[in-house]
Amino acid sequence: MGYSTLSIREVTRQIEQNKVFLPALQRKFVWKKEQIERLFDSIMRGYPIGAFLFWELDAKVAKDYVFYEFLKDYDERTPYNRRKEGAFSHEQIIGVLDGQQRLSSMYIGFNGFHKTKNSYAWKSNPNAYPEKRLYLDLLNLPYVIDSGEIKLNEAENYPFSFLTEKESQKLERKIEDQIKPCYWFKVGESLYWDNDEDIEAYYQTLAAQIQSAHQGQKMFLAAFEQHQTQVLLGLKTLHARLHDANLISYFQVRENDLENILKIFVRVNSGGTILSKTDLLFSTVVATWSDGRDKIEKLNKDINAIGQRFKFGNEFIMRACLYLTDLDVKYKVNSFKAENVEKIKNSWENIQKAIDRAVRILDEFGYSGEHLPSQNALLPIVYHLYKGGQVDDISKKQMIKYLVHANVKQIFGSSQESVLQELRRALRDKNEHGIYVLKQSKFDFEVLKSTKLSGGKSLLVTDDNIDDVLSREYGAITFNILVLLNPDFRLRDVNFAQDHIHPKSKFNKTEMSKAGIPVELHQKMIDLKDSLPNLQLLNGRWNSGKNDKPLEDWFAEQSKADQEAIRSTGLYPNDVSLEFTEFLKFHEKRKALLKEQLYNVLDIKPIMQNIVPNVEVGEAV
Repeated sequence: MGYSTLSIREVTRQIEQNKVFLPALQRKFVWKKEQIERLFDSIMRGYPIGAFLFWELDAKVAKDYVFYEFLKDYDERTPYNRRKEGAFSHEQIIGVLDGQQRLSSMYIGFNGFHKTKNSYAWKSNPNAYPEKRLYLDLLNLPYVIDSGEIKLNEAENYPFSFLTEKESQKLERKIEDQIKPCYWFKVGESLYWDNDEDIEAYYQTLAAQIQSAHQGQKMFLAAFEQHQTQVLLGLKTLHARLHDANLISYFQVRENDLENILKIFVRVNSGGTILSKTDLLFSTVVATWSDGRDKIEKLNKDINAIGQRFKFGNEFIMRACLYLTDLDVKYKVNSFKAENVEKIKNSWENIQKAIDRAVRILDEFGYSGEHLPSQNALLPIVYHLYKGGQVDDISKKQMIKYLVHANVKQIFGSSQESVLQELRRALRDKNEHGIYVLKQSKFDFEVLKSTKLSGGKSLLVTDDNIDDVLSREYGAITFNILVLLNPDFRLRDVNFAQDHIHPKSKFNKTEMSKAGIPVELHQKMIDLKDSLPNLQLLNGRWNSGKNDKPLEDWFAEQSKADQEAIRSTGLYPNDVSLEFTEFLKFHEKRKALLKEQLYNVLDIKPIMQNIVPNVEVGEAV
């Protein structure tokens, strides 16, 4: 079967008539307003807009699958398509396998609106998400008159823009540093015309209304009069493109087997906004789990809203589903075959409880999305919770100890699937009924620390690793190291932030020259500003007053008791000035103190020459 064609109007009419749907293996709508505007510019120019792939199947078969309706009104807060409920009204239906984003964009542009948050507006403000529809500026179309003939200026775009109703009423706008008259035409109005006579009648009515409503706007009226030929051409071109029977080129597959459709989908869906592997595997899951999309996305939303917020995605949740239900954790289509999805579906209530509980434990210990270099590191903790392991204070501390080591040692880089399998194997055993259960009820980091991992990896931090640990720069890893260095910090009760001890703002050549620091030391100091010896965990009370103040000034403002606490918990060297000019000495001495503390908390027997002796931490003199 070859390619067929149809018009935009025909396919949008079929969407309205509930004949065209989105199969569950499609993702949600992701195009931005600017992408839609560019698509409409291409349509007006008669450019190819790509081929489409349609899936035709019988309604009696389609009822066993999950389909979603097209979005007419897009709101980025709830960018979800509504699930098709009830019986289909046609004997055959169409599922869009390739072209969803483009068709949705056309449907929204002609029929609906697009809501996104205004810049600098608070999310909690209901007016932060204004309703915007697609408009075309009729007075600034890309037409030029050459020898009495209207021609298209290829260097300019058709001025499509999503606007609020209030914005569309403005009669002038800035174009290339000039204020020019404009008239915004709502694109959806073109749906009501059948032919050129309707367009001309619309124009005559519009011209009369404009003359009546804007009698005092001489410049605007003159521009409208001057551009009437271009305006009519623009309206007729829009109408012609809407009804062009050859504009949408599509290939239609008739197939009732979802497995075959999935293979086709994976092969062809590679254009536009790139589909990730997670998009495709997520599509596989929800294709056989009717409300799976809603449940997974709700859990995702809920756990990301915990505490200082996290950044989990569908990939984490889907891999967790495999991990918790003792399935193969390899992230591939076969892992999500129908019987596995059924197992996940039947276990979902316990899966979501375990994931939610694990994230709340992270929050208790001061973690947020910024502090997790690998989300997969959380899975052994979730597994312990899912299998009914204890969640007392001792187990929680052991969980965080494991997490810190996993992040510091970065064991979830390459071969992460093998590492996950090996850690799960260390936690579980089969009982007499062949069911996997925990080997012990308490979470014990020592068990995982002694586990041999693929690629020569280990959770054990050794003497050989110390210098590498100390060389880390500001980020998620250094946060974890600082947690490791301060095991007694009550992160769950006090809001701690990762802070530059000597303010980052001072590390530029201007500030260093002002301080009298020799030029030859500038770059060395800049290179060290984000390093671990210049970082600390600082509670919110201290941090709020510190900001960019010089360290010695901020420290002097603190009470005697606070100074002692800051020196002790921050591991400040006692025999070095806190002035910025002494930064390099401070850095060297504190690095030695951090190294010694790491040996203590990790119970490592150091190679003695690596330790700088006689460095004390204590009260300032």
